[in-house]
Amino acid sequence: MTCSYTPWHADGTENGGLEWVDPASSPSGVPRGEGAYYLVDCSDGFRDVRWVRDRALSAAQVTPEELARRAWAMIPVREPKVFTAPPRGSSGLVGLDEWVYLAQGEWSPKHKRVETAGVWAEATARPQKMTVVPGDGSGTVTCDGPGQPYNPQLPARRQKPTCSVKYLRSSFRQGQQNAYRVTVTVTWSGTWTGSGGTGGTLPPITRSTSFPLRVAEAQALITKE
Repeated sequence: MTCSYTPWHADGTENGGLEWVDPASSPSGVPRGEGAYYLVDCSDGFRDVRWVRDRALSAAQVTPEELARRAWAMIPVREPKVFTAPPRGSSGLVGLDEWVYLAQGEWSPKHKRVETAGVWAEATARPQKMTVVPGDGSGTVTCDGPGQPYNPQLPARRQKPTCSVKYLRSSFRQGQQNAYRVTVTVTWSGTWTGSGGTGGTLPPITRSTSFPLRVAEAQALITKE
């Protein structure tokens, strides 16, 4: 149930000529402390004029879902920190996998809890997928996780990427050292729980980062015997 609170004037001069909501209704409660009369209009059909203290009104007006959206906006989801192998700054090779993976700790849930006047909500962001746009016009690669990190201490035959792109042509054009513009995007899903057994989903968050990547033709080694 949700309720709205509209200021109500006891003399009726600013209430459309009506003294109360209806002839059977009258302000309830004894005014104490700082507060005011309000028309209370609830989703379950309840409608009456009530004296509401300022602090009580602040609690009544806020809902767990509203707090969840506040918490959602406060979760620190930043641009992904991305590594590649071969590493950026060196050249990848046509026809070979270019590994793409996130820094350690990037693929972890994030939480934020907000509470006010006895009402609380906690929002949780969870990484769902990583997409890679290679920049060569070949389309988008979707990965279900953060990618397997490349381990330079292991031989290549013992390693296999879980997120990678493969280029079919060099980024070098007419002797110029051009580079493809790679874009990596991580999508986060959102859920929330709150007081009174409430909960639900929140709109997804996406964060992206872009960087140049050079790709060269592999040179064959020819020897004469």
